[in-house]
Amino acid sequence: MIIEINKNQLIEPLKNITGVSEQKQAMPILGNLLFRVQSGVLLLVASDLEVEFSYSAEIPGLEDFETTVPSRKFFDILKSLDAEQVKLEFLENKVVIRGGKSKFTVSTLPADNFPYKNKETSHSHKVSVTMLEKLIAATAFSMGYQDARHFLNGLFFEIGGERITAVATDGHRLAMAAIDQKNEVSEPATCIIPRKCIVELKKILATFNDNKEKLAEFSVSNKEFSLKIEGYTLTSKLIEGNYPDYKKVFPESLPNTLTVDKQNLKLALQRMSILSSEQYKGVKLNVDKAELRLSATNPMQEQGEDIIPCQYTGDQIEVGFNLSYIIEVIDAIKSEELKIMLNTADSGCLISSEKNEANSKYIIMPMRI
Repeated sequence: MIIEINKNQLIEPLKNITGVSEQKQAMPILGNLLFRVQSGVLLLVASDLEVEFSYSAEIPGLEDFETTVPSRKFFDILKSLDAEQVKLEFLENKVVIRGGKSKFTVSTLPADNFPYKNKETSHSHKVSVTMLEKLIAATAFSMGYQDARHFLNGLFFEIGGERITAVATDGHRLAMAAIDQKNEVSEPATCIIPRKCIVELKKILATFNDNKEKLAEFSVSNKEFSLKIEGYTLTSKLIEGNYPDYKKVFPESLPNTLTVDKQNLKLALQRMSILSSEQYKGVKLNVDKAELRLSATNPMQEQGEDIIPCQYTGDQIEVGFNLSYIIEVIDAIKSEELKIMLNTADSGCLISSEKNEANSKYIIMPMRI
């Protein structure tokens, strides 16, 4: 079987889907991607049994055929070729790749062993690609990583009649963001989407971020999340378990309000990070009426201090936080000023935009410094 094709028709989808393939799997087939031609449609699929990422496109004139190719090698070879047109010659247990004066011979595995579900999914919801990307960018950084509480290692998704809400927490901080849109649901649907799926989802959303009108279709069932954008379909198993009630984390009232320029605070935190403990990244905030004092120390007894202007209503307070957590929130909030609400040195702070945008809020728990 010989296929002649412009390499760019393969490179862009391969760039998006190969991240799912596991190179060091106990099952070698999972290091490969399914390469199938059927009825004039090219299908590429990568899977690790938990997350499945596929791409399909019409390419008329090709005979029906299927095999699996090593995903990373196949992508790297195509990307390295000087020629635009490439020739793929599929033989028994190998594929010969030619482009310009270059030639590569790569082993293949039979497609029969590849775990492709090949089922049609009805996608019942639609959302703007731009809004979904903003929702994930505003929250995903707070997901747990290899936490023993497995339900924290993902993004909590809640689809209500009037809005879609995303929540992430690792137990030390919590990020919540929502977008307003009408959804056809009789009762709120919730799920916990695994970290790996979110990483791949961010990748594909970035591909379409120039087209703000593009819509993504998605569906949530008891065990599966599926999303479709043009020729791409991303399907993932869900994390089982009960997600913490995020609404109870947000305090009803906090008496002390600090308003500060976002960029000033970020630069001061970056300066403090130079001498803060590399393991804990702690910074102490001492807040008074018109100035915010920042200080950091490390085990070598080195110390850094800085002062930036602010507006503050409330009692003088001194509290410690992980400065990396604050910087990540700063990067997620788009307004020029931050509103940081505090209570005592032993309670968390609530960070939001000064514009009173209730659609994104952040809780960071204090640390002893």
